[in-house]
Amino acid sequence: MSRGTCKLPSGGGYDVIRIDDLRCRTEAGLLQDEIGQKQEVIISLRLGCDVREAGKSDDVRDSVNYSDVSKDVINYVESTSFNLVEKLATDVARICIALYKVPWVQVLVHKPLVARFCNSVGVQIERTPDDFNDSVVYLSLGSNIHPRKNLKDAIAFLKKKVLVLKMSSPFLTPPQLQTNQPDIVNMAVQILTEMAPTQLKTFTLGIEKELLRVRDPNNKHGPCTIDIDISLWGSEVLEYGVIDIDKEEANHSSPYGHVIRTKNVPDPDVLRFAHVAVPLAEISPHLIHPTNGSTLSSIATDITGREDYANTFPIVELFR
Repeated sequence: MSRGTCKLPSGGGYDVIRIDDLRCRTEAGLLQDEIGQKQEVIISLRLGCDVREAGKSDDVRDSVNYSDVSKDVINYVESTSFNLVEKLATDVARICIALYKVPWVQVLVHKPLVARFCNSVGVQIERTPDDFNDSVVYLSLGSNIHPRKNLKDAIAFLKKKVLVLKMSSPFLTPPQLQTNQPDIVNMAVQILTEMAPTQLKTFTLGIEKELLRVRDPNNKHGPCTIDIDISLWGSEVLEYGVIDIDKEEANHSSPYGHVIRTKNVPDPDVLRFAHVAVPLAEISPHLIHPTNGSTLSSIATDITGREDYANTFPIVELFR
């Protein structure tokens, strides 16, 4: 973005969109009486940008949509727990930079009435894209062995290393490639990660192992405690290698004797199966598939044959 006219405290010289006093309730603190208890945190943002085109066009697409920013920040903060407000502020900065491509952000987070003799305590930070190396990634999760427990546990494991920004509804879907098994609860999550694709896949395979997934090479599509696939890596088209723990046919072997399988992103299943496309479209209906060129909502509509694709499958209660 080009520089505008407003002088910031950092000397950035950008125009600034202000969002003041977002009020959220979340777990934030280390004290014994704070752990497990939601409390109010107040967040204010300054988003560096260039609003000159929006000033001429009167079109929100030429600016940063502060309503969307507010919703994404509130949704993330209220679905996550924190020990430190420093972590909360940094995560909010990452979201603003990764999702809204702002070149500069200032985040002020404070907790009111938590210490004696003061109105509030908090932290103020400034960040730019140079401070992070984040990718916006979409994962597809499925389970038909104790699915409520295993999906909740899988998301908890994900939150230890990535920012879970959005979660779809959990959809109860019929099995596709092997039909002689229970229905599967499928969902999608949007995450923010600094890991490379191979690192992320290795991490998700570790989650599957932790949740006791049994892989049978002779029954590849059978019931499982948890399955986690990388469906989309933003707008990128890429290949990456991962150790083939199923010991299926692979493209090549590493010098260390591991069988390496090549994986592709976008996952071809996004364009093949409704149980993959529908949860993704619920999260980001306007996201354009990087090879197909259609929005996720259009893909879900085409696969299901219905415009109300979100009603294709029943929704199960997961977080009760």
